[in-house]
Amino acid sequence: MNDILGGFFVRALVLSSCLLIVFRASAQEYRIKITDMAGQPMEHAVVSIRTDSPAPVAKTIALMDQIDRKFAPRVLTVNQNDLVSFPNSDNIRHHVYSFSAPKVFEIKLYADVPEAPIEFAEPGIVVLGCNIHDDMIGYIYVTPPEFVSAVTDSLGESVIESSGDITEVRIWHERLSAVETDQITLTTQGLQNYQSGERAYLIAINPELPPIETKASSHNHGGFGNGMRR
Repeated sequence: MNDILGGFFVRALVLSSCLLIVFRASAQEYRIKITDMAGQPMEHAVVSIRTDSPAPVAKTIALMDQIDRKFAPRVLTVNQNDLVSFPNSDNIRHHVYSFSAPKVFEIKLYADVPEAPIEFAEPGIVVLGCNIHDDMIGYIYVTPPEFVSAVTDSLGESVIESSGDITEVRIWHERLSAVETDQITLTTQGLQNYQSGERAYLIAINPELPPIETKASSHNHGGFGNGMRR
């Protein structure tokens, strides 16, 4: 598949799919936009970048709330070894859990705020479920220490602040593949500058799965829903 942008041909084949990603850097700020091949924005995509001058990050406590029987946000990025608190803002109880390899845990039926946050010490993708409400699905992307990550908004846009030049890019989205841990990895050799004077790149891939609204009831999230029922 060939596209012409700024006089350059760009060719990329990743996971037999197609997304459009544009990078623009101002000082230490990378602005990243992701769309599908039809030009529709890809919300909730995680974009992680590695640069040649990574900076240390402080350990923090992030929030994964539960509002109107949904995880909020749907996708949360944290750094390796960060803590995550799981407040329940609903007026009903939830039972949060995960079977994902980076962090297997459960917080049994509770309301308000659990006693202590949970540490996520291993990088990777953690899929969340509720043992009471099977349609509740959320994701925590635990970023390795040498990367910086951000999640795209409803316009498919995100901002990542980092020093140095990009040496590697990783992209994750729940629609990329039926294997929920699949990511796209691109090095500088896989990126092609198409606009002089700006850091701008085009990468073409194609989501294998349909939009989230049409797959919620049928998508298999690794055994979620029944595995912890008592």
